[in-house]
Amino acid sequence: MKNGKEGHRAEDPAMGLSHVVAEIKEKHYLKYVYVWHAITGYWGGVRPGIYESKMAYPISSPGVNSNEPCDALRSINTNGLGLVNPEKVFSFYNELHSYLASAGIDGVKVDVQNILETLGAGHGGRVKLAQKYHKALEASISRNFPDNGIISCMSHNTDGLYSAKHSAVIRASDDFWPRGPASHTIHIASVAYNTIFLGEFMQPDWDMFHPTSDG
Repeated sequence: MKNGKEGHRAEDPAMGLSHVVAEIKEKHYLKYVYVWHAITGYWGGVRPGIYESKMAYPISSPGVNSNEPCDALRSINTNGLGLVNPEKVFSFYNELHSYLASAGIDGVKVDVQNILETLGAGHGGRVKLAQKYHKALEASISRNFPDNGIISCMSHNTDGLYSAKHSAVIRASDDFWPRGPASHTIHIASVAYNTIFLGEFMQPDWDMFHPTSDG
């Protein structure tokens, strides 16, 4: 309700994101608050036209489809993804991150990074696209989160690993399925093996798992 008109919400800056961040830090004694976003903004990217974004339709390989069928990827394949023009992506990140930083956010977890592998057509190939995105991403992180506040996620593709020059923390695990006990042992084993490689140049983040089991 705004000025007595139903459907019109009153905008109160005092009750915005900065208010939420301040409250959860104070009430729950949290030192850091990070925000999630995909490397393309969201799973489906951003609205076409914003930052000169255009719709793209990723195509995953038969090997990926057979090894780990993914509903999220199937949805993107079908519905498309609004990919920001690589020449405009720094402006996109900088505007997003500067707003978050002004609200008291300490960093970001940047997910779905490997989707860039499927979007290189028309941009000089996947490696060139990854290089441009990661360079812009890290430049924005450096400007807005001076403590290098970034956690990389879904980023085990070599294009992303070798394009990231300053990102220090990387998620080493796949998703954890607490209600699938058969997956728990292989989950821990996989993260341990990944850490041997990733730990040579980044700080592996084991993300999540249960330390005890009913079994």
